[in-house]
Order: sequence, then C-alpha cells, then structure tokens
Amino acid sequence: MSAFEAAYLIRTFRDKNPELSTPDLIATVRSVRADFYPHDYDAGADIEGRIPPQLITPLEAFFTAAIEAIIADRSPIWARLAPAGRNHVLQAIGVNGVQCLRSAGLLGSDARATDWWDALATLNRGERDARLLAQGREGERLSLAYENTRLQQEGISRAPVWVAIDDNTVGYDILSYAWHEGSQINRLIEVKTTQAHPPRIILSRNEWKTAEQYGVAFEFHLWNLNSEALTIYTVEQLKVHIPTDNGAGKWESVEIRPG
Repeated sequence: MSAFEAAYLIRTFRDKNPELSTPDLIATVRSVRADFYPHDYDAGADIEGRIPPQLITPLEAFFTAAIEAIIADRSPIWARLAPAGRNHVLQAIGVNGVQCLRSAGLLGSDARATDWWDALATLNRGERDARLLAQGREGERLSLAYENTRLQQEGISRAPVWVAIDDNTVGYDILSYAWHEGSQINRLIEVKTTQAHPPRIILSRNEWKTAEQYGVAFEFHLWNLNSEALTIYTVEQLKVHIPTDNGAGKWESVEIRPG
C-alpha cells in the first residue's frame, strides 16, 4: 500500500509539474508531504511508470491500474487463484494486499468489481471456460435480483449473498433465506443457465453430491437466457434424473432436459 500511495503522489505532482524529472518529483513530494516521507518511493516510481500517463483520478481507478501493472509484470501466484474465487486470492496475499484491493474498490459486489475479478479469472482459463463463466454470471445476477424481490415480498429483511464471487468451490452460488414454520432458514441456490431449446441442465457429480447433502434447503435456478425465464427445481424433482453407478463405472456429469 505504501508503494501505491507513493505512486499516486508522484502522479499527482507530475500532473502539476510536468517539467520535473522523477527524482525531483520524489524530492518535492517528500518536502511538501512530510507525513508521507517514509513511503516506498522507489517502488512507487516503478509502478507509476507503468500506468497510462493520463490516468490520475478517480483514485480507485489508479490503484486498480497499479494492481494490473503488477500482475502483468510479475504474474504472481495469487493471481492464478482467481478462477477458484476471490477468497482464495485474499487468503494468499496478506493484510497489505487486501488493503490494496479494498482501496482499488475491488472487494464489493458491484459490476465494476465483479467484472474485474472475472477478467482476472479469464486470464487463467481457456476461451470456452471464459464464455461459460460470463454466461453463468448473467444467471447469478438474475437470481440475485429475483431473490432480493422475493425476500422483500415475503417480509424477510436480509439480503441474498453472492457466494460464488468469493468462492466458487463451496457447491452453491447464492445464499438466500426462506420462512419455515415461523423461522427464517437458509436457502442454498445453485444457478444454471441455458440457451438450448428445449432447456437443459448439466450437473456434475460434485454438484449433485452437495445438493443431496443439503436436501430441502437446496434448490436449482435454471435461467433460459433467451427469454430470461426462470424455472426452480428442488433436489427431489431432479433426483429421478440422476444416473447410478454400475459395476466399475462412475458417472461424472449428467445432462437433464426436465421438460
């Protein structure tokens, strides 16, 4: 974070004093901003030099560009964890790294942040996986909007949680809520999307194992992206379509056309 703040100070002073060299800018910053004297200006100067010259504000965009410059230059191991979800990255980069991402506005669930993380994940995925990720995110956003409306209509004051943004290895995409015998209970939602006609669901063995584990608390949202039509399936409704293992063979995925 020290280097990021140094880079930003250098950039703002360069904008006002374009005739000064980088060493002179650093000397000026240190003399004017004594509170920032201990910052890592050598690293900051290196980062600032990698950021497009016209970029100064907003601060979040500048810090985001700084992070992207580091990724492009060093290809850090933590960036390769992005396909597994944001939390896997946060666990690998430490407190200072988390602060850098927070200052860049990349820890929220707004479109800017989620698109950035998906783009980072795409760098470590194949082209087909990237297309499927984008399609899946569209369905997840639709389910979040649907659940927000449903919870309000049912008098539940809590908001659904977009779990898959932070960790796509937990076995479901959205944590929502529902009433059961006068109490609020968790509702775990796996979101599926289709553009096929008739619609279809492709389930992996692990996805089904998670669904069976949670039973009535789990449901599937299937979005037809051509019409943005939603069909909700319970575990019990899909159970009849799940194959069984025979002999030495084990099924790994199944295509279901519920009809």
